[in-house]
Amino acid sequence: MIVFATAVSDSAVYEGVALRGIRRVAESDSRVLTRVGHDTIQRPYNEMMDEAAALPDLEALVLLHQDLELLDDSLPRRLRRAFRDPRVGLLGVLGGRLSKLHCWLSPDRAFGFAIGPNPRPLADPRISVGPHEVDGVDGALIAAAPWVVRSVRFDEQGAGRFHGYDIDLGLRVKARGGTLICEDVPCRHHTVLKGDFDAQRDAGVELARKWDPAMRPREWAAAFQL
Repeated sequence: MIVFATAVSDSAVYEGVALRGIRRVAESDSRVLTRVGHDTIQRPYNEMMDEAAALPDLEALVLLHQDLELLDDSLPRRLRRAFRDPRVGLLGVLGGRLSKLHCWLSPDRAFGFAIGPNPRPLADPRISVGPHEVDGVDGALIAAAPWVVRSVRFDEQGAGRFHGYDIDLGLRVKARGGTLICEDVPCRHHTVLKGDFDAQRDAGVELARKWDPAMRPREWAAAFQL
């Protein structure tokens, strides 16, 4: 069973975009979860992960933004192929690699994004389209393997309410020996967001403080066995 989950702040956007795409993709036994009204995205995502974790036949949990539309029905096939590898923990439609921790969310976007089928101005042409391993996946769509759904959660104490939660989750998965991949799933992000550079910078600094070995307190590292 593949479960789809969305944190909804605008029901009209969700029904006209995300839900429309989910209906293209959903199989007969798929489940669709939503949480309406939230001040951070981490809490509703964790609640829906808890719900999905209780399903014994879970094959994948797809967390997608309300303004992200899936354009064809290929996602289930792609997920099953990816998660046949027990090391793979997350699959995303945008992914970055070779980035310094403090640069993931910097205003100059000092990292490369892998691209899907839609042209994206932030794409790094050196990264080929197709399934490949990355260091982080973007939160617009994150598909999690069952072992991640049952063992990893978003950090609800993160400084950046809508920034950095996706990179932090990926780092948590990698800390448990998992890998992240980017796949060119046909989709369309309907909202063009204006950059909140101050919030992105603050979240990037928080990521570095938390995960950079040079900045991380030894006690924290020992507690997480890193």
